[in-house]
Amino acid sequence: MRRHALLAVFALTLAACAQRARPTDISFEETFPTAPATDRDPRELRVVTFNVHRETADKVIEGITKDRALRDADIFILQEVHRVETPGADRCSPACVLGRKLGYHAIYAPGHMQGNGSDGVAVVSRLPLTSAQVIELPYFDVHFNSGRRIAVAVTLEIDGAPVTLYAVHLDNRLGVKDRRTQMLPVLKHAQQQKTPVIIAGDFNTSPFTWISHVVPVLTTTQDNHFEKLVRAHGFTTPVADSGPTHRYIGMKLDGIYTRGFDTVKFATADAKNVSDHLALWATLRRTTIN
Repeated sequence: MRRHALLAVFALTLAACAQRARPTDISFEETFPTAPATDRDPRELRVVTFNVHRETADKVIEGITKDRALRDADIFILQEVHRVETPGADRCSPACVLGRKLGYHAIYAPGHMQGNGSDGVAVVSRLPLTSAQVIELPYFDVHFNSGRRIAVAVTLEIDGAPVTLYAVHLDNRLGVKDRRTQMLPVLKHAQQQKTPVIIAGDFNTSPFTWISHVVPVLTTTQDNHFEKLVRAHGFTTPVADSGPTHRYIGMKLDGIYTRGFDTVKFATADAKNVSDHLALWATLRRTTIN
């Protein structure tokens, strides 16, 4: 009996440790370029989504700037951006440092605490960001790394016209129904916009579904169900044939979804192997309406 009680206490302690606290400060971190970025052809836009796996700013910058497919991109949507929050630390996240390095605008939004700091999503953009809003996503107790999940909606201008962009990171151990529930606030918000839309991020559409958020069952249908959901809300799924975006067991976890854009080209890039994810990029062109 005593052994069972000790095991129960241990299990509860472990579960408590797996719950990620809400950051005390959930405000945006904003970075502004000291000089205007170099003008480029406004008709095409290179967009990158990349889960940087809590790597340091130096490694993130190395992975991006030394990869030919990534270094000249116009917009980076980043997940698992880790900002050190210890007293006396330079509270400039890797997104902030990347923005300074490239001379881009950057916004970082902390989602939950992890280790010595916060983890969140970020947008780093050559084009000015004119507004930003956090979208709170439904919480699920996934038993490990459970925490506050958010998306960020930003407005930017392309050749004088507004575009709405979403940076998203969903939970891992979700089934089809729960993943739909967690994504719906983003899709409903995006449906209401009168602008072209880009939705990008790590949607964790692994080949598994999950029983009680614990037991994985191989189904290989999560991405199909998810992309069907996205299309049902009026958005295209142009990178559906990207292939794996994760280094292990061929998982396709990341995506880019659009409205009002044609996709000229897309592919993955290894970003010098700084993360367990590959970077996924797409070259987009505004849809011409005759």
